[in-house]
Amino acid sequence: MSKFHNAMETIVVKKLDEVWGNLEGCKCKLCHDDIVAYALNQLPPKYVVSNKGEVYVRAAEMSSEQEFDILLAVAKAIQVVGQNPRHDR
Repeated sequence: MSKFHNAMETIVVKKLDEVWGNLEGCKCKLCHDDIVAYALNQLPPKYVVSNKGEVYVRAAEMSSEQEFDILLAVAKAIQVVGQNPRHDR
């Protein structure tokens, strides 16, 4: 792990990967990364400097309100990127 890490990135990637196989539309790496970036920009960062901090953030993510916020950000990102891919369709 680098000196600082936004633990929210790990959580968003995990949530997206859970639904990735069921999505319609482009599933290229560029779209995947754009979805992650868009979702992360909708959520507050959770910076950690250790694996223990990452575990703490992941445990806190289990609150239903925060889980809903993460899922909502990922869903919105999927919609926006799907409608506006940075490549030819």
